[in-house]
Amino acid sequence: MFDFFEENITSGLYSAYQYAFLNEGSLSCGCSGRLDFDSAEKINDSTQFDLASLTKAIVTVPVFYSLFASKELSPDEKISRFFGNAGKNITLYELLSHTSGFPAWLPFYDLVPAEKSLEERKKDVETIIFGHETAGRTKCYSDLNYLLLGFILEKIFVQPVDKIFDNFKENNGLNCGLTYHPEERTPKTAFSKLRNSYPERTVEDENSWFLGGKTGHAGLFGSASEVVRYFDILQKTPWFMLTARRLNFAGFDRPEGNDSNYGKSANPASFGHLGFTGTAFLIDPDKKITAALLTNSTHPTPEKPERKERIKKVRQLFFDSIQ
Repeated sequence: MFDFFEENITSGLYSAYQYAFLNEGSLSCGCSGRLDFDSAEKINDSTQFDLASLTKAIVTVPVFYSLFASKELSPDEKISRFFGNAGKNITLYELLSHTSGFPAWLPFYDLVPAEKSLEERKKDVETIIFGHETAGRTKCYSDLNYLLLGFILEKIFVQPVDKIFDNFKENNGLNCGLTYHPEERTPKTAFSKLRNSYPERTVEDENSWFLGGKTGHAGLFGSASEVVRYFDILQKTPWFMLTARRLNFAGFDRPEGNDSNYGKSANPASFGHLGFTGTAFLIDPDKKITAALLTNSTHPTPEKPERKERIKKVRQLFFDSIQ
């Protein structure tokens, strides 16, 4: 397995990879590579990666699950409560489960004037998103759902998402370094035309960066060991698994078939998530295995030949090896 991982550094799929898995409470982890293809600085087991859309499953989903468990909110509540009657036919559950009908993505950094304040940008983004509301409720994985969920959390707690997450960790004994504000150097991701640089210690996702870098869909950084320890503790928190099962793990992926990103032999009862930068985690509650694999496969560009299929093979090999 590790020879294959190293080959993909040599072939340019990523400049670094990092993995960790907990099996019955025993942690194994490892890593290899450099911060970027031109750097001599090697990563280590504590190096934090841009987790991309793992932010959805690590931050936004658990915080909402906790609000449902405490009955402060209901999954069936209409989101119009938070948006001045906009989205009156959409529920919180539909945002979480990607069944709201909103499109997958929009370039808000091109649609909203950059000279506007952060709060003005967010208000404009809300208006644009609700302008794309549809009558149908077909399933479509969408960043827009989680942008709105992040905005809702900020309206409820009257705090930015990073502070909400810090308080959530503290209140639930989730002591780990997962953060929106990495202190050390991080592996570089794709070149940003907006910033005219390679993001380092800042989120790759341009919409997230345009909205302050602290959003419900992206912006979180962490190491593989921090991800698995976080979910190991979270699973032992009674309300989390009870709520997850009640909502059919809304907001998480469930492995399907024998050729998914989560391996050819993944337990269908497992749940996890993928990130665009080349990150992934998977939890098998039956076997008590929690695993994460992190890469920076979008560096220096995501436009690599067959990148999605190549990173899929890397993920499959890793997740199959720990089953």
